[in-house]
Amino acid sequence: MVTMDKGWLCLAAVTCLLAGGCGGAGLPVEQVAVSMCCPEGRVLKMVQNRGKKLGGWRKERGDEYIPKCVRSRRAPKDTLDGSAISVIDVDIEGSGSEKLMVVKKTDVTMPSCALGRKFQMISLKGSESDSEGSGSEAEEEASGRVRLGDYSCGRGKCHKGNVYVDDKPVCDDDWDDTDAGVVCRELGFLAGGYSTKESYFGKVELERQSGFDQVRCSGRESSIVDCRHEAFDDCGNSEGAGVVCYKDDEDYNEVRSGGYDYDYGGGPSKSADDAVSLTSSGQMTINNSTYKAGEFCMAGVFEGEGKWEGVEMKEGEAIALMCEPCKSEVLCSVLLLDLFGSIPGKEIVGNEREFGTNNAVILADKNDDGKVTFEEFKAMLDDYVKKVFDLLDKDGDGSLDEEVSIKSLSAKLFIQILDEVFSFFDVNQDDIMCVEDAPPRAFRDRNEDGKISLREVFGVSMINLPAPLYRLYATLDRDKNEKISIEEATNFLKGALAMIDQNKDCSIDLDEFVASLEESNLPKEYQLAVKLLGDHYFELADFILKDFVDAADADGDKKATLAEIIGLKDPAVLFEILTVAESMGMPSMGTVGFLMGNTGRYNERSRESAVVEMWLNVLYDFVDNSKFQSAPADYCALD
Repeated sequence: MVTMDKGWLCLAAVTCLLAGGCGGAGLPVEQVAVSMCCPEGRVLKMVQNRGKKLGGWRKERGDEYIPKCVRSRRAPKDTLDGSAISVIDVDIEGSGSEKLMVVKKTDVTMPSCALGRKFQMISLKGSESDSEGSGSEAEEEASGRVRLGDYSCGRGKCHKGNVYVDDKPVCDDDWDDTDAGVVCRELGFLAGGYSTKESYFGKVELERQSGFDQVRCSGRESSIVDCRHEAFDDCGNSEGAGVVCYKDDEDYNEVRSGGYDYDYGGGPSKSADDAVSLTSSGQMTINNSTYKAGEFCMAGVFEGEGKWEGVEMKEGEAIALMCEPCKSEVLCSVLLLDLFGSIPGKEIVGNEREFGTNNAVILADKNDDGKVTFEEFKAMLDDYVKKVFDLLDKDGDGSLDEEVSIKSLSAKLFIQILDEVFSFFDVNQDDIMCVEDAPPRAFRDRNEDGKISLREVFGVSMINLPAPLYRLYATLDRDKNEKISIEEATNFLKGALAMIDQNKDCSIDLDEFVASLEESNLPKEYQLAVKLLGDHYFELADFILKDFVDAADADGDKKATLAEIIGLKDPAVLFEILTVAESMGMPSMGTVGFLMGNTGRYNERSRESAVVEMWLNVLYDFVDNSKFQSAPADYCALD
């Protein structure tokens, strides 16, 4: 799909085939009901969004334009009602028949999309009333043993779709643009094309039959069947290989010169020739997303301002407006698309020169191809959201309610965090974290002995650290080999949790933490300061969590399921959270200063030194406590 501009919703232009213009004379009796975007007397228009945004860091998000219904004297009358439009009726086996139907306006419903970010203008090319093509994959033009499928092309020669050889789908393992170019040229598109993966044009049947796998073309072959490949595959139905072919040199050159923008789900395509299936039941399918009647609306006229000024509809076109999946969900759009979209090429490729890329590939690369796609990245974050959800769902009923709280944190949560930290930083996956896991050249081998010691990292030998810090290190690195195994780290964490968990209920709260500090001889005035600071942040975090859960409760049952949280669409809660965090996130600086020994009084430096020494003594007593040093291996049965 070609992205014409970045915006707030997904916009598609659907070509309606007119019989004698849009008047509808001599048209078939059958009707297709569509919801209109705007009422009579108003026009759909793209206007600049002057509302709130989620901070200045979102200025490049592209949601500066939103659709509105406005009064307009210049716009022609909306003649969509009674026009003939080409629709595809799809049977249960996926084949379809094409016919003309009359548009019947029903209600007025503009979809309410929270954070959908891109407008896409797509032209639906249907066949004439005496159409010879069915639009089904079985009747698409093909060459020899190779054809394209799962994409409705109408009467025109299909230039995109999943690739089939001998009516069997091709698996996307090792599939790339070189392979796609061979397929496109074989089908008569001499300018070549580019590849798509993960059954981009619809699920394929690879689990119950074998197709081509691991195709490796050199680019000189005349057919994909001449390329190196495996005759049997181990792929699933979501691993179909596909292509988008350039229909002519002009199309190719426009793509190469940057005339197209890229969407996260695929590559570029020419707006005037993208096909969209509209069924007689009023549903619309764009790639793998199906929009039911009421989930999109249509308009016969369209206006725009700013970047959209001058974008005109051609005669016989209509505009369809719908929310895009993911881009209309708060978590997916804000936490995922912004982060993933900032990575060049929109794929994470392991690179030792770029910190974190190898770590991300280890965590998210499901097909072991050395890179992370958008879908893999999303699956990883969805998995993290589920893990947090399960830990917060203490009664295990599959939902969070108004009782949800983080004032008491389970020991299991801390063990889970430790495991995730190890998974990320342990690059060679040997369950040991050491200097070798750091990026190359992160530290200097000062004595040039071929290895980097902790002394070279910290500039001081571990044994020369202050006694409390060395005691802490020795408790963590039991065998003192300057490597931390997952077992050592887990035992260390269990010791700390056992020390804090005063009532042995396998969870800890602020009062228990303060009590453990009291047991480690922290003076009472400092206990008070810790309590005040902790109360501030736990109350703030509890408020934010409850507010988020309440906003995610889509069905109003006072509970939020995992699906509701992931599918949260109203960004208002994020504005509220940001306002609260910015306004009340800073604690009392007097309390912080007191904990650091900085009170603004005379002879401040000597007081700060005394307070630092006090905290070191508290740390020593904390680590040296028998509860810490002899925590049971089966503490709270966390293994």
